[in-house]
Amino acid sequence: MKKALVMLFLALIVFMSGCIGTQTTTLTTTAPAKTVTITETQEKTTTITVTQTVTTTMVPTHYPLTIVDSAGRKVTIEKEPRRIVSLAPSITETLYFIGALDKVVGVTKFDDFPPGVQKGRTVIGGFSDPNLEVIASLKPDLIIGTSMHLKYLDKLQGIAPVIIVDPRDINEIYKWIITLGKVVNREEEAKGVVNYMKAIIEDVEAKVANSPRPKVFVLLSYWNGYWTAGRGTFIDSLISIAGGENIFHDVEGWKAVSAEEIVARNPDVIIISYHAGVKPGDLCDTPLAKTNAFKNGRVYVISDDNLISRAGPRIVLGLEEIAYFIHPEVFNYAYQPRTCTVSS
Repeated sequence: MKKALVMLFLALIVFMSGCIGTQTTTLTTTAPAKTVTITETQEKTTTITVTQTVTTTMVPTHYPLTIVDSAGRKVTIEKEPRRIVSLAPSITETLYFIGALDKVVGVTKFDDFPPGVQKGRTVIGGFSDPNLEVIASLKPDLIIGTSMHLKYLDKLQGIAPVIIVDPRDINEIYKWIITLGKVVNREEEAKGVVNYMKAIIEDVEAKVANSPRPKVFVLLSYWNGYWTAGRGTFIDSLISIAGGENIFHDVEGWKAVSAEEIVARNPDVIIISYHAGVKPGDLCDTPLAKTNAFKNGRVYVISDDNLISRAGPRIVLGLEEIAYFIHPEVFNYAYQPRTCTVSS
Protein backbone atom coordinates (compact mmCIF):
# COMPACT_ATOMS: atom_id res chain seq x y z
CA MET A 1 0.00 0.00 0.00
CA LYS A 2 2.78 2.43 0.93
CA LYS A 3 4.58 1.78 -2.35
CA ALA A 4 1.34 2.51 -4.20
CA LEU A 5 1.00 5.79 -2.32
CA VAL A 6 4.57 6.75 -3.21
CA MET A 7 3.93 6.03 -6.88
CA LEU A 8 0.65 7.96 -6.72
CA PHE A 9 2.41 10.99 -5.26
CA LEU A 10 5.18 10.86 -7.84
CA ALA A 11 2.57 10.52 -10.57
CA LEU A 12 0.81 13.57 -9.13
CA ILE A 13 4.07 15.50 -9.42
CA VAL A 14 4.27 14.48 -13.07
CA PHE A 15 0.66 15.56 -13.67
CA MET A 16 1.24 18.91 -12.02
CA SER A 17 4.47 19.30 -13.99
CA GLY A 18 2.48 19.02 -17.18
CA CYS A 19 0.14 21.73 -15.94
CA ILE A 20 2.63 24.20 -14.50
CA GLY A 21 5.72 23.63 -16.60
CA THR A 22 7.53 26.80 -17.58
CA GLN A 23 6.20 27.90 -20.94
CA THR A 24 6.44 30.92 -23.20
CA THR A 25 4.21 33.64 -21.67
CA THR A 26 2.41 36.51 -23.41
CA LEU A 27 1.97 39.64 -21.28
CA THR A 28 -0.34 42.47 -22.33
CA THR A 29 0.16 45.90 -20.74
CA THR A 30 -1.31 49.35 -21.28
CA ALA A 31 1.24 52.03 -22.03
CA PRO A 32 0.82 55.62 -20.77
CA ALA A 33 -1.70 57.66 -22.72
CA LYS A 34 -0.20 59.68 -25.55
CA THR A 35 -1.55 63.11 -26.54
CA VAL A 36 -1.45 64.08 -30.19
CA THR A 37 -2.21 67.65 -31.37
CA ILE A 38 -3.41 68.11 -34.90
CA THR A 39 -3.47 71.58 -36.46
CA GLU A 40 -5.89 71.97 -39.33
CA THR A 41 -6.56 74.79 -41.73
CA GLN A 42 -8.63 77.88 -40.85
CA GLU A 43 -6.80 78.08 -37.48
CA LYS A 44 -8.70 75.10 -36.03
CA THR A 45 -6.72 72.95 -33.59
CA THR A 46 -7.87 69.49 -32.39
CA THR A 47 -6.31 67.56 -29.49
CA ILE A 48 -6.65 63.72 -29.49
CA THR A 49 -5.62 61.40 -26.65
CA VAL A 50 -4.44 57.93 -27.82
CA THR A 51 -4.23 54.92 -25.49
CA GLN A 52 -1.57 52.41 -26.59
CA THR A 53 -1.66 48.66 -25.89
CA VAL A 54 1.72 46.94 -25.89
CA THR A 55 2.01 43.14 -26.09
CA THR A 56 5.27 41.61 -24.85
CA THR A 57 6.19 37.97 -25.36
CA MET A 58 8.27 36.57 -22.48
CA VAL A 59 10.43 33.50 -23.12
CA PRO A 60 12.83 31.57 -20.86
CA THR A 61 16.06 33.50 -20.60
CA HIS A 62 18.45 30.90 -19.20
CA TYR A 63 19.49 29.65 -22.64
CA PRO A 64 22.09 29.19 -23.87
CA LEU A 65 22.90 26.92 -20.91
CA THR A 66 26.26 25.24 -20.33
CA ILE A 67 26.60 22.24 -18.03
CA VAL A 68 29.36 19.76 -17.16
CA ASP A 69 28.24 16.17 -17.69
CA SER A 70 29.35 12.95 -15.97
CA ALA A 71 32.20 12.56 -18.45
CA GLY A 72 33.56 15.98 -17.46
CA ARG A 73 32.52 17.51 -20.79
CA LYS A 74 31.15 21.02 -21.12
CA VAL A 75 27.94 20.86 -23.10
CA THR A 76 26.07 23.97 -24.26
CA ILE A 77 22.33 23.84 -24.87
CA GLU A 78 21.49 26.75 -27.17
CA LYS A 79 17.70 26.65 -26.72
CA GLU A 80 15.00 24.66 -24.96
CA PRO A 81 15.11 21.07 -26.29
CA ARG A 82 11.96 19.93 -28.08
CA ARG A 83 13.08 16.56 -29.52
CA ILE A 84 15.06 14.38 -27.13
CA VAL A 85 16.42 10.87 -27.66
CA SER A 86 16.91 8.94 -24.41
CA LEU A 87 19.50 6.17 -24.53
CA ALA A 88 18.65 4.63 -21.13
CA PRO A 89 15.47 3.68 -19.24
CA SER A 90 16.66 5.59 -16.15
CA ILE A 91 16.89 8.79 -18.19
CA THR A 92 13.43 8.28 -19.68
CA GLU A 93 11.97 7.74 -16.20
CA THR A 94 13.62 10.89 -14.89
CA LEU A 95 12.27 12.97 -17.76
CA TYR A 96 8.83 11.50 -17.09
CA PHE A 97 8.84 12.43 -13.42
CA ILE A 98 9.92 16.01 -14.08
CA GLY A 99 7.17 16.47 -16.65
CA ALA A 100 9.25 16.40 -19.83
CA LEU A 101 8.23 13.08 -21.37
CA ASP A 102 6.38 14.96 -24.10
CA LYS A 103 9.77 16.06 -25.42
CA VAL A 104 11.07 12.48 -25.80
CA VAL A 105 10.88 11.14 -29.37
CA GLY A 106 13.20 8.12 -29.07
CA VAL A 107 13.66 5.43 -26.40
CA THR A 108 15.38 2.04 -26.09
CA LYS A 109 13.64 -1.31 -26.38
CA PHE A 110 14.15 -1.77 -22.64
CA ASP A 111 12.14 1.30 -21.67
CA ASP A 112 9.03 0.06 -19.85
CA PHE A 113 8.15 2.83 -17.40
CA PRO A 114 5.80 4.60 -17.35
CA PRO A 115 3.63 1.80 -18.79
CA GLY A 116 3.18 2.26 -22.53
CA VAL A 117 6.14 4.64 -22.81
CA GLN A 118 7.15 3.19 -26.19
CA LYS A 119 3.76 3.98 -27.73
CA GLY A 120 4.03 6.95 -30.07
CA ARG A 121 7.84 6.99 -29.79
CA THR A 122 10.54 5.43 -31.93
CA VAL A 123 12.54 2.55 -30.47
CA ILE A 124 16.17 3.33 -31.30
CA GLY A 125 17.60 -0.09 -30.41
CA GLY A 126 19.05 -1.50 -27.22
CA PHE A 127 20.71 0.14 -24.27
CA SER A 128 24.24 -0.88 -25.21
CA ASP A 129 23.72 -0.95 -28.99
CA PRO A 130 21.60 2.00 -30.16
CA ASN A 131 20.94 2.35 -33.87
CA LEU A 132 22.65 5.57 -34.93
CA GLU A 133 20.82 5.80 -38.25
CA VAL A 134 17.44 5.62 -36.54
CA ILE A 135 18.55 8.27 -34.03
CA ALA A 136 19.66 10.58 -36.84
CA SER A 137 16.34 10.11 -38.66
CA LEU A 138 14.49 11.52 -35.63
CA LYS A 139 16.32 14.86 -36.01
CA PRO A 140 16.78 15.29 -32.24
CA ASP A 141 17.99 18.53 -30.73
CA LEU A 142 19.37 16.67 -27.68
CA ILE A 143 20.64 13.14 -26.95
CA ILE A 144 21.03 11.95 -23.35
CA GLY A 145 23.06 8.81 -22.63
CA THR A 146 25.27 7.15 -20.02
CA SER A 147 28.94 6.19 -19.84
CA MET A 148 27.92 3.07 -21.79
CA HIS A 149 27.54 5.34 -24.82
CA LEU A 150 30.92 7.05 -24.74
CA LYS A 151 32.14 4.70 -27.46
CA TYR A 152 29.53 6.21 -29.77
CA LEU A 153 30.15 9.78 -28.65
CA ASP A 154 31.82 11.13 -31.78
CA LYS A 155 29.03 9.88 -34.07
CA LEU A 156 26.27 10.94 -31.69
CA GLN A 157 27.72 14.47 -31.46
CA GLY A 158 27.46 14.65 -35.23
CA ILE A 159 23.69 14.30 -34.83
CA ALA A 160 22.93 16.57 -31.85
CA PRO A 161 24.40 17.80 -28.54
CA VAL A 162 25.02 14.86 -26.19
CA ILE A 163 24.84 14.79 -22.39
CA ILE A 164 26.34 11.85 -20.50
CA VAL A 165 24.48 11.14 -17.24
CA ASP A 166 26.04 8.54 -14.93
CA PRO A 167 25.26 9.07 -11.21
CA ARG A 168 27.11 6.83 -8.74
CA ASP A 169 25.13 7.47 -5.57
CA ILE A 170 21.94 9.04 -4.25
CA ASN A 171 23.35 12.56 -4.06
CA GLU A 172 24.44 12.39 -7.69
CA ILE A 173 20.97 11.16 -8.65
CA TYR A 174 19.56 14.29 -6.95
CA LYS A 175 22.06 16.44 -8.80
CA TRP A 176 21.19 15.01 -12.19
CA ILE A 177 17.45 15.28 -11.70
CA ILE A 178 17.93 18.99 -10.98
CA THR A 179 20.40 19.44 -13.85
CA LEU A 180 18.13 17.75 -16.37
CA GLY A 181 15.31 19.92 -15.03
CA LYS A 182 17.35 22.98 -15.97
CA VAL A 183 18.27 21.56 -19.37
CA VAL A 184 14.65 20.86 -20.36
CA ASN A 185 13.17 23.95 -18.67
CA ARG A 186 11.48 22.00 -15.86
CA GLU A 187 13.66 23.07 -12.95
CA GLU A 188 10.90 23.71 -10.40
CA GLU A 189 9.28 20.37 -11.18
CA ALA A 190 12.65 18.64 -10.75
CA LYS A 191 13.13 20.29 -7.37
CA GLY A 192 9.72 18.99 -6.30
CA VAL A 193 10.68 15.42 -7.22
CA VAL A 194 13.99 15.65 -5.37
CA ASN A 195 12.35 17.12 -2.27
CA TYR A 196 9.88 14.25 -2.14
CA MET A 197 12.66 11.68 -2.60
CA LYS A 198 14.60 13.31 0.23
CA ALA A 199 11.53 13.15 2.48
CA ILE A 200 11.24 9.37 1.97
CA ILE A 201 14.96 8.85 2.54
CA GLU A 202 14.95 10.97 5.70
CA ASP A 203 12.01 8.93 7.00
CA VAL A 204 13.90 5.66 6.45
CA GLU A 205 17.08 7.04 8.02
CA ALA A 206 15.19 8.22 11.09
CA LYS A 207 13.52 4.83 11.61
CA VAL A 208 16.74 2.80 11.40
CA ALA A 209 18.98 5.30 13.18
CA ASN A 210 19.07 3.44 16.51
CA SER A 211 19.08 -0.10 15.13
CA PRO A 212 22.10 -2.40 14.77
CA ARG A 213 23.59 -2.59 11.29
CA PRO A 214 23.35 -6.16 9.91
CA LYS A 215 25.90 -7.30 7.34
CA VAL A 216 24.31 -7.40 3.88
CA PHE A 217 25.20 -9.13 0.62
CA VAL A 218 23.39 -8.19 -2.61
CA LEU A 219 23.50 -10.75 -5.41
CA LEU A 220 22.88 -9.06 -8.74
CA SER A 221 23.78 -11.84 -11.14
CA TYR A 222 24.81 -15.50 -10.95
CA TRP A 223 26.91 -15.63 -14.10
CA ASN A 224 30.62 -16.45 -13.96
CA GLY A 225 30.65 -15.70 -10.26
CA TYR A 226 28.48 -13.89 -7.75
CA TRP A 227 28.13 -10.33 -9.07
CA THR A 228 27.61 -7.65 -6.44
CA ALA A 229 27.83 -3.91 -5.90
CA GLY A 230 30.67 -2.26 -4.01
CA ARG A 231 31.75 1.22 -3.03
CA GLY A 232 30.84 3.97 -5.47
CA THR A 233 27.53 2.43 -6.57
CA PHE A 234 24.06 3.64 -5.67
CA ILE A 235 23.18 0.14 -4.40
CA ASP A 236 25.95 0.50 -1.84
CA SER A 237 24.38 3.82 -0.86
CA LEU A 238 20.95 2.21 -0.50
CA ILE A 239 22.28 -0.46 1.85
CA SER A 240 23.90 2.16 4.07
CA ILE A 241 20.85 4.44 4.13
CA ALA A 242 18.62 1.44 4.91
CA GLY A 243 20.65 0.72 8.03
CA GLY A 244 22.87 -2.10 6.78
CA GLU A 245 26.57 -2.73 6.18
CA ASN A 246 27.56 -3.83 2.68
CA ILE A 247 30.03 -6.68 3.18
CA PHE A 248 31.76 -5.67 -0.06
CA HIS A 249 31.91 -1.94 0.58
CA ASP A 250 35.70 -2.23 0.27
CA VAL A 251 35.32 -3.35 -3.34
CA GLU A 252 35.17 -0.63 -6.01
CA GLY A 253 32.17 -0.65 -8.34
CA TRP A 254 30.60 -3.82 -9.73
CA LYS A 255 32.50 -7.06 -9.24
CA ALA A 256 32.16 -10.83 -9.33
CA VAL A 257 33.17 -12.40 -5.99
CA SER A 258 33.62 -16.01 -4.97
CA ALA A 259 31.41 -18.11 -2.70
CA GLU A 260 34.35 -18.47 -0.35
CA GLU A 261 34.67 -14.69 0.00
CA ILE A 262 30.97 -14.38 0.78
CA VAL A 263 31.06 -17.12 3.42
CA ALA A 264 34.16 -15.60 5.02
CA ARG A 265 32.34 -12.29 5.43
CA ASN A 266 29.22 -14.14 6.66
CA PRO A 267 26.28 -11.83 5.78
CA ASP A 268 23.28 -11.63 8.10
CA VAL A 269 21.02 -10.68 5.17
CA ILE A 270 21.19 -11.72 1.53
CA ILE A 271 19.15 -9.81 -1.08
CA ILE A 272 18.87 -11.42 -4.51
CA SER A 273 18.01 -9.55 -7.69
CA TYR A 274 14.80 -10.82 -9.29
CA HIS A 275 16.64 -11.54 -12.55
CA ALA A 276 19.86 -12.79 -10.99
CA GLY A 277 19.40 -16.16 -12.67
CA VAL A 278 19.14 -17.98 -9.36
CA LYS A 279 16.57 -18.44 -6.58
CA PRO A 280 17.22 -18.85 -2.85
CA GLY A 281 16.59 -22.58 -2.97
CA ASP A 282 19.16 -22.96 -5.75
CA LEU A 283 21.85 -21.76 -3.37
CA CYS A 284 21.22 -24.46 -0.77
CA ASP A 285 23.77 -26.71 -2.45
CA THR A 286 26.41 -23.98 -2.42
CA PRO A 287 28.70 -22.77 0.37
CA LEU A 288 26.32 -19.80 0.92
CA ALA A 289 24.06 -22.14 2.90
CA LYS A 290 26.63 -21.82 5.70
CA THR A 291 26.00 -18.10 6.17
CA ASN A 292 23.93 -16.59 8.98
CA ALA A 293 21.51 -15.29 6.36
CA PHE A 294 20.53 -18.80 5.29
CA LYS A 295 20.66 -20.26 8.79
CA ASN A 296 18.25 -17.60 10.06
CA GLY A 297 15.98 -17.39 7.04
CA ARG A 298 17.10 -13.89 6.05
CA VAL A 299 17.35 -14.38 2.28
CA TYR A 300 15.09 -12.19 0.14
CA VAL A 301 14.33 -11.53 -3.52
CA ILE A 302 13.79 -7.92 -4.61
CA SER A 303 10.38 -7.50 -6.27
CA ASP A 304 11.60 -5.40 -9.21
CA ASP A 305 15.24 -5.12 -10.26
CA ASN A 306 14.58 -1.78 -11.89
CA LEU A 307 13.94 -0.20 -8.49
CA ILE A 308 17.58 -0.71 -7.51
CA SER A 309 19.31 -0.75 -10.89
CA ARG A 310 17.92 2.43 -12.47
CA ALA A 311 19.32 5.68 -11.18
CA GLY A 312 16.09 7.67 -11.16
CA PRO A 313 13.26 8.80 -8.89
CA ARG A 314 11.87 5.28 -8.33
CA ILE A 315 15.04 4.30 -6.53
CA VAL A 316 13.40 5.45 -3.27
CA LEU A 317 10.97 2.54 -3.67
CA GLY A 318 13.94 0.19 -3.90
CA LEU A 319 15.37 1.80 -0.77
CA GLU A 320 12.18 1.16 1.17
CA GLU A 321 12.10 -2.49 0.12
CA ILE A 322 15.74 -3.00 1.10
CA ALA A 323 15.03 -1.33 4.45
CA TYR A 324 12.14 -3.77 5.05
CA PHE A 325 14.50 -6.68 4.42
CA ILE A 326 17.28 -5.36 6.65
CA HIS A 327 15.07 -4.10 9.49
CA PRO A 328 11.71 -5.92 9.32
CA GLU A 329 11.16 -5.23 13.03
CA VAL A 330 11.22 -1.46 12.45
CA PHE A 331 8.81 -1.49 9.52
CA ASN A 332 6.51 -4.26 10.81
CA TYR A 333 7.43 -6.26 7.72
CA ALA A 334 6.38 -9.92 7.86
CA TYR A 335 8.69 -12.06 5.73
CA GLN A 336 8.62 -15.72 4.81
CA PRO A 337 11.78 -17.52 6.01
CA ARG A 338 14.00 -18.61 3.16
CA THR A 339 16.08 -21.22 4.95
CA CYS A 340 17.35 -24.09 2.90
CA THR A 341 15.17 -26.57 4.80
CA VAL A 342 12.04 -24.64 3.82
CA SER A 343 13.15 -23.92 0.29
CA SER A 344 13.95 -27.59 -0.35
